[in-house]
Amino acid sequence: MNSTVASCPVQGNSDLYGLGIRVGIYIQMITVQLSGLASAILKTEDALGQGTIIFVLATGIVLVHLLQQAAGSSVASDGSTILQPVEVFPILTLLLAQVGVCRVPYWKGQTTALIYTFEVGGLIALFAWFWWHGMDTLPRTCHDDKAFFFAKVSIWNWFRTLNKVGSVFAIIGGVFSVVFYLGAIILFTFVRAASFVRRFRGEVDGKSREDDNPMNYGPLDFLVNIGAIVYVEMALKWNNISGVHSLAAPGQFMPFFIALAQLLSVFYSFASTALDLTADDVSFSDLGDEDDEELECPHGKDRLPTVNDAGSTNGVTNTSAVVVANGKQ
Repeated sequence: MNSTVASCPVQGNSDLYGLGIRVGIYIQMITVQLSGLASAILKTEDALGQGTIIFVLATGIVLVHLLQQAAGSSVASDGSTILQPVEVFPILTLLLAQVGVCRVPYWKGQTTALIYTFEVGGLIALFAWFWWHGMDTLPRTCHDDKAFFFAKVSIWNWFRTLNKVGSVFAIIGGVFSVVFYLGAIILFTFVRAASFVRRFRGEVDGKSREDDNPMNYGPLDFLVNIGAIVYVEMALKWNNISGVHSLAAPGQFMPFFIALAQLLSVFYSFASTALDLTADDVSFSDLGDEDDEELECPHGKDRLPTVNDAGSTNGVTNTSAVVVANGKQ
């Protein structure tokens, strides 16, 4: 393990976990849950999975690149450390929480589902590598590093052991998840191809059944989101990490406004769908009233025959006269 140097606080890397990137991820985590809620209530399409995995993929690539740089040379050209353990575990945990609550249906867009499967496996492997070995290869500039576990705890003692055990369970669960996803993707691809052939032959109608399988959501996902946000922000505060709390840098605007636009689009979709449903209900009721009026029997209601000066009726047959006449025959 590298020797420690008592020089705190840590100068953070804004390209990895700057304020715009963190807030963008926070907004996106909440947006995914709101989109799932709207999808379950209003039966609308939940299509935020693709944007979420791209966001996570981009951040994960930056993290891996910085880890490679830190392994080759722990000090940057300006004399600062490239990456420290205290900077890795918050963003790594945040990315895992992000993909953990993200919904990527395997029956819609197999390419997106494959990327999501790759991300899950890669992040779990990186999480295990960091707690078992990676944090020993990175430099430290503070005598101790703190994490949030319902209190301020050191990441180098029992908390590290806890994460090692957690990584083992994560690997086991991740293997089952990856195998299930890959198997489901392969099976659904064959089913989809067979359905296409049947539709081409005219054996079945062209209606797709993919929308009949909405992705579920739950209160636990919201708790995971809130816990991850508190975990990251308290780690940054307790370790006095500076330089990552401003939106002034141009690189912080893009992830922040992309996530904000996604949130606004979900609210717009929710509002427009609700208005459409309300309008449909009104039109259906009006249509029902009109249909009742049209179906109402007109006989005997404002249809009394009138006799003009010539003694003839206005296009209305005198039923009594006809009956009498028929009776005389």
